[in-house]
Amino acid sequence: MPKIDGKNSSDKGNAVAPTIGEIEGRFLVLELVALSSMTRLLRLHDEQEKADLIAEIRHDIEIKGRDCGLHFRDIIDAQSYAEDLLRDAQAQADGLDDIKHAFLKSDRDE
Repeated sequence: MPKIDGKNSSDKGNAVAPTIGEIEGRFLVLELVALSSMTRLLRLHDEQEKADLIAEIRHDIEIKGRDCGLHFRDIIDAQSYAEDLLRDAQAQADGLDDIKHAFLKSDRDE
């Protein structure tokens, strides 16, 4: 990793910038953990709770984004990405329920 030179570094001699691969790897891990967790979470809640969860996440993204100094367009893009992730998690949760119900139905038919 290349070293970072700058006044914001707490330890200027040892600070290193992550590589693009490291950033992508960490992002992938975060996305997979979030998707897996949300899939299980969404299976347990009703439609109103899901709508409330999405609204809360959108609000939190807006607040954190403003606190970090993100541009409005970047905040909107982050909210859209979160909604896509939630939609994917919901589809996986629905698929798990379909598999579960099909298994239970086949078990009863025997």
